[in-house]
Amino acid sequence: MGCSEGRHSRADTSTGSHYPCSMSAVLIGEMHDFGGPDAVARLMELSGSERSVAYLTDIGNWISYDEALALWRAGMEVTHNPQFPRVLGQRAAERLASSPVAAALRSLGSPGKVYEQVAISATKFSTVVRMEAVEMGEHTAVLTCEPVEGFSRAPEHCAWTVGLLAASPILFGLEHAQVEHDECAALGAERCVYRINWSGEPQRGGEEGQELDVLRRQFDGLQERFNSLFAAASDLIAADEISDILARLTERAALEVRAPRYLLAVRLASGEVHIHQRGFDEAELSGNIDRLLDEGQTEFPRSWLVVPVRSDRRSYGRLVAAFETETSFFPQERDLLEIFARYAASALDGAAALTEAQRRYDETSALLALSKALASAGTSTEVAQRLGEAVPLVVDCDRVSVFLWDPGSQELVRRNLTSRDPEDPLLSQPWVRSPTPGGPLAHLLATPQQEPIFVDAENGHPLFQEEVLGNGDDAAILVPISSSDAFLGLLAVSVLEGRERLAPSADLLNRLSGVAAQATTALQNGRLVDQITHQAMHDQLTGLANRLQFTQELRRAIHRARRSSQLVTVLYLDLDRFKPVNDEFGHDTGDRLLVEVARRLDACTRAADTVARLGGDEFAVLVSDHHAANETDQLRQRLIDAFKDPYRIDGHGLKLTASVGRATFPADADGADTLLRRADAAMFDAKRKLGSSGVRRLAER
Repeated sequence: MGCSEGRHSRADTSTGSHYPCSMSAVLIGEMHDFGGPDAVARLMELSGSERSVAYLTDIGNWISYDEALALWRAGMEVTHNPQFPRVLGQRAAERLASSPVAAALRSLGSPGKVYEQVAISATKFSTVVRMEAVEMGEHTAVLTCEPVEGFSRAPEHCAWTVGLLAASPILFGLEHAQVEHDECAALGAERCVYRINWSGEPQRGGEEGQELDVLRRQFDGLQERFNSLFAAASDLIAADEISDILARLTERAALEVRAPRYLLAVRLASGEVHIHQRGFDEAELSGNIDRLLDEGQTEFPRSWLVVPVRSDRRSYGRLVAAFETETSFFPQERDLLEIFARYAASALDGAAALTEAQRRYDETSALLALSKALASAGTSTEVAQRLGEAVPLVVDCDRVSVFLWDPGSQELVRRNLTSRDPEDPLLSQPWVRSPTPGGPLAHLLATPQQEPIFVDAENGHPLFQEEVLGNGDDAAILVPISSSDAFLGLLAVSVLEGRERLAPSADLLNRLSGVAAQATTALQNGRLVDQITHQAMHDQLTGLANRLQFTQELRRAIHRARRSSQLVTVLYLDLDRFKPVNDEFGHDTGDRLLVEVARRLDACTRAADTVARLGGDEFAVLVSDHHAANETDQLRQRLIDAFKDPYRIDGHGLKLTASVGRATFPADADGADTLLRRADAAMFDAKRKLGSSGVRRLAER
């Protein structure tokens, strides 16, 4: 977020990487809307920019402080609007709604969190200011902004900042914030002070479904992030040269983790060193490369985000995103950079395999196909599916079972079964096991890194033999999938006849160990994607589905119902007089009450139903695939009854009620958005008819 910024010397202000081109992309977009190509051409002429329009609209690029100032001033002259930089800031949230930087800010959860972490979030828009949140309220914030030493102070920077700060709530579907800028460094004050107030109310006016449009833009942003990750996997594996792999990795990482400097340094098994970088001077490279390749080196500048480029086979080096001035990164940015680093390690593993493949072309081709399949997978479940499909290309077998360890439930679950026989009875049979004391699974958990285990009628642990022979297999090889310190799952390759096909030769075991190594990297990435996906689709306080997931599930349910002539019902709940809880007992008590309400509501429903917190004290339940409207009567009553008993929070007995509205497709509405609005309206009707019983503290018995 720009303000009155500066640099250590005037020379630096004209050549450094101070503003990402997300700013200039918004500026040129606004200029095109204002006057078309002629206005853009006039802007470029007045600013004296030597950049191309294509460069300035590529959000992966950066420009200097002087270039940004010249573009702002040229825009003011072309539009005859002295507030043009402020307008740009306000429009940035809309024009960049699906960009990686918007996704990073939105993942913080609320405008308050964006303002609270402004020291980090400001670096996404400028590297030459220091911003700090000095005071935070429920819907208020006081921020200060100081220029980096050596930069001049200009009103245009402050106007741009005011616009950005006002637009932050737009990322969450809320009205613009009100920003007071009474103390301005550009006018002689020691620092800029911004006093911010936002209502927390959804945007008003405009087309119907505006809130859902915001949610769709949020989903589009997440989808673009996942597409970038998956495209990176395909590009890395498809690249023919190591230099292409490094270039593709750094370019894609630059879009996802916003920093002006990147450095990738890796050393291959042959000892050859490869680097790819942007933003580092040649004089800096030599010493920094040595530090990154030294596994014993753990001390790096605080302005660096450093992740290892490491697979299960070996450590190659490190990948760095860096600022020139001291700053920090969001936690999720580390997760994203780690994914790219693991993709690089997987690609480098593949490159090493290609060298080895000069002797064994057929085997290597199969392993590369497996590597590509795994790298293009997203979630851990998708990894299991790709693994099951690809292993038969590497090993002669009749069945491939992929079991994944679930740390939450402490269970080993079969996530995929691939069989040569399309009528295989195991395809329709679920498989879940918990570890038993002294059992083979407990042993795998205690000692995750183990060699493949051959099992037939004469070999293997009795429990393994029971499973293998009980499934009709003649023999199997069980391959643990694990990192150095964690058991991730188990790969079972089996034959129905001809146990000699799986004779545990050194060649076969080496192939399976290579498969397990690639599966380990893929599953580690899959778990990160699982985590990101879960956070995007669930309410962080209660763990229920959030509005985005609920809306998607509702659309899918209606799509199925159109084909099957079944019904879909939405039950919309609003807690009566919940605000007094926060007022009397505080927000911590209110949050704990919401968690307890969520637990009770979830206990009222079937596994097939979707329970969601839509926001604040509003909840909803989706009931799909039923045939009569009255089938939901009992569920509605159970939801109401869930509030009969008082809620015990911090020694207080809180009596709470809820108003419940119901709408059913297709009788009440013919689409998802309309159905949700009808259920909401029915809830308000119920609230008006029944009144609110409120909250009261019960006498302790």
